[in-house]
Amino acid sequence: MNFQILKLIIWPKLENVLPQVVEFKPGKVNVITGASRTGKSAIIPIIDYCLASKDCSIPIDTIRDHACWYGIVIERSLEQILIARKVPDGTKSSNDFYLMRGKEVIVPVGIEEANENLSGIKQMLDGVSGLPFFSLNGEEGKNGYEARLSFRDLMAFVFQSQDIVANQNILFYKTHAHEHREKLRNWFPFIIGAENTEILEARIRIQEIERILNRLRREVDRMGTVSAGWVANMQGHLRIAKEYGLLPEDYIESTEPSVLLAAASEILADIPDHTKSDTQDISQSNQQLRDMEIKDQELSLEIASIKKRLQDLKGLQGGLSDYGNAVKKRKDRLHISQWLTQVNADAGKCPSCGSEEHPSANRELSKIAKVFANLEREAKRVAEVPGSFSREESKLKADLDLVLREKKILQDSFDLLRVNDEDAQREFQRRKNMYLFLGQLKTNLDYFQKLGDDGEFKREIASYQEEYNRLSKITDYQGVQKRIVAATELISAKMLTYLKTLDVEDKYKEVAPRFDIKDLNIRVMGSGGDLYYLSEVGSASNWVSFHIALMCALQEFFNGLTNSPVPSFVIFDQPSQVYFPKLKKDEIAKENLSISFDENEDVDAVKKIFNTIAASIKKSKGQWQAIILDHADETIYGNEDIHEVAVWRNGIKLIPLEWMV
Repeated sequence: MNFQILKLIIWPKLENVLPQVVEFKPGKVNVITGASRTGKSAIIPIIDYCLASKDCSIPIDTIRDHACWYGIVIERSLEQILIARKVPDGTKSSNDFYLMRGKEVIVPVGIEEANENLSGIKQMLDGVSGLPFFSLNGEEGKNGYEARLSFRDLMAFVFQSQDIVANQNILFYKTHAHEHREKLRNWFPFIIGAENTEILEARIRIQEIERILNRLRREVDRMGTVSAGWVANMQGHLRIAKEYGLLPEDYIESTEPSVLLAAASEILADIPDHTKSDTQDISQSNQQLRDMEIKDQELSLEIASIKKRLQDLKGLQGGLSDYGNAVKKRKDRLHISQWLTQVNADAGKCPSCGSEEHPSANRELSKIAKVFANLEREAKRVAEVPGSFSREESKLKADLDLVLREKKILQDSFDLLRVNDEDAQREFQRRKNMYLFLGQLKTNLDYFQKLGDDGEFKREIASYQEEYNRLSKITDYQGVQKRIVAATELISAKMLTYLKTLDVEDKYKEVAPRFDIKDLNIRVMGSGGDLYYLSEVGSASNWVSFHIALMCALQEFFNGLTNSPVPSFVIFDQPSQVYFPKLKKDEIAKENLSISFDENEDVDAVKKIFNTIAASIKKSKGQWQAIILDHADETIYGNEDIHEVAVWRNGIKLIPLEWMV
């Protein structure tokens, strides 16, 4: 992803003072050199802070005390982006951001107020990176090792701070934190292009399908073990159904599951509203109970009908009233018939054209006026809601009250009969038990129907298995592994190319190291042919060389991908530190001290660092950018491919002296 730093800006707290602007060139090695305590090591924390870091690691006191906003200008393929962030309030990072985007951004002299927040900036950066909006396990909003990849995770590839650039145990920024390290490991196949969004989505769906299939298969297995018990259970249900009169007398008991299912289905297809016991078992009170229920149903239907008529009447009444009001307004506003009559009386000529050659004009106009008068009279009648509406409404309300009273009387009789008559109580309880039984029967029927050869469970399993097989071809595990191997071998080969121009032992220039994305580490071949981790290799000069070679190789590799989300810049903070001479504390305290190297081999080693990074960028045709913060001066890094950004010595610092008044 084309994402390089054009400017770093610090706005002062002092009024009427211009901001400090540090300008960088894209597609170049940019060097800021200077003495100690001039602000070089604050560059990475400031850029990291502006790129929406959760915490602020900008040094306290001077750099925070005299600034009010920090900002950076980013260059992308078709636009520039200014991201500014307010200075932290004590130990709390600010949520106030200022965002500006355009073909060419002009840095404002001052920032009055924020126009964006931390969440918005993170979403914007995730968007420009083209990162997928899901986690590796498909669960949104989850933190942890499989949480969705964010732009912030990619900062591992762009910052080589002092504690990282020559570290034998850690290669990437902030991967000392276990959670961040594990998350980067999980997403590395996607970052190097071995996986894409389609593969990740397919894998997430496969995980979900596996859970569903396991559940369905457990259900089928469990029900298979109780199939014999189910037959006996269903036989018992059908015997009870026969007692309720729900099965014909000639029903013959069977052990065949298909016959049992068919019998149960037939019962549930025609559920009765009462038991169908033999008529000789029905007492007079039970018959009265059923007659009351029939009457109750009739009354309920009548109540519903009256309520519907009342609702329709009110709707018609409201509509007619609205229409009548509209007609009345038009009639009152126009009075067309009166106007025509007046015109006819006042005009001696034709009221239409003013000619005297129309002797019958007034007579014809009178006819038109009469027609309009009739229409206005009709409109007046429409505008008035007929009195029959209120009479009908009163009648319906009276009918409703009457039916409700009748229903209440019937309910009281029903309750009294049920309380005082034991037969009625038994019939009521019998009916209640029948409905409970039917519910249980339906549940069992539905459940076991799913287990048949063409049942729902089998159909679901077949459907999910088909989808699983299709998605497995997309995920292509073996293909992903081959692409991972190919990518890491290419990165390793590129590393060897740059190790040959760096200060490492000769044996490490002969065989390519192995970049391991599982361990986020480098393994090198020892004298005996065995592979060893970088931490087992001696000398800090070896460590820093492997870091430089890896960063160059990764940037070249990422820029070779079609849609890499990784920003195309790397900042190295004092890569020459391992070659510093042994200085006394009082000498180091002199802030204007320029670092010198006593031995020629140290000078050559540091020159190799600058020249190797410059060669990588030149080979990539400026597709990535390096920013080096170092004590070494131009006698060390002097090169036409290297851009000197600033020299901070002799009182010149990141924070100008005039701000400290």
